[in-house]
Amino acid sequence: MRRYRRRIFPALLIGLLMANGLFAQSREFPYELKKHDSWLLPMGLGLSALGSVLYHRQAPITAEEILLLDRKDVNAFDRCATFNWSPAWGDRSDVTRDLLVYSTVLLATVPSALRAQWSDTLTLATMMAETALFVGGVTALTKAAVGRKRPYLYNPDLSIDDRIAVGDGARSSFFSGHTSASFAAAAFVSKVFTDLHGPSLGTKLLWVSSISVAALTAYARVEAGMHYPSDVIVGAAVGFGIGYLVPTLHRKEWRDRISATVAPNRISLSLRF
Repeated sequence: MRRYRRRIFPALLIGLLMANGLFAQSREFPYELKKHDSWLLPMGLGLSALGSVLYHRQAPITAEEILLLDRKDVNAFDRCATFNWSPAWGDRSDVTRDLLVYSTVLLATVPSALRAQWSDTLTLATMMAETALFVGGVTALTKAAVGRKRPYLYNPDLSIDDRIAVGDGARSSFFSGHTSASFAAAAFVSKVFTDLHGPSLGTKLLWVSSISVAALTAYARVEAGMHYPSDVIVGAAVGFGIGYLVPTLHRKEWRDRISATVAPNRISLSLRF
């Protein structure tokens, strides 16, 4: 794992330089920091901190609990995951998640920094921070609240000692953090590049490739025995929603998309997408 991390940054930097030439900014910068950032960022920090504290307070799984587990108690849709166990697929999910997250950070901020557009860089960095904090906070809080046992715990092909030794948040199956982070990064970078450069073949390829890598991350988490299909489906929906919504809320014309109408005995609020 350390070896791939040493190789991933040079590859990303080369791709970044190529992308900077292919995606030369041709339109006005579409985002701005707004009043809601004064509470969005602190709220994200609070959610992330609280989620981390509650997540790490989870009690470790015990042998007695494992002995009582029966895969027949898992719903039919998710039961397939209880037959899976593969550290290799777990490593692949780390690679694909990190690839998306690191490339999003580089592609979203470095081009504007290279052009010395510091205000734009700050805006994009703030948007990324809000996305990461909300995704991480919501994911950790949900894991702590639900406490769903991971599918490998139901797999009798692993000894009880082996299942205890995994120790990777045994009660943290719902929902998948790898998947939510991957889909958030994919939605964020694709949305930002589309807003910055307009719809094109390049942005369409970015959407397809980034979502495909995020989907591979989700598949890998199930194959690894770390998550159920429903875990990654919910993680994908939450991550994509936050990753898409944060750039949308920061668009300069966003305020023009909300209108209110006041009439006798009626107040209506409309939102145009």
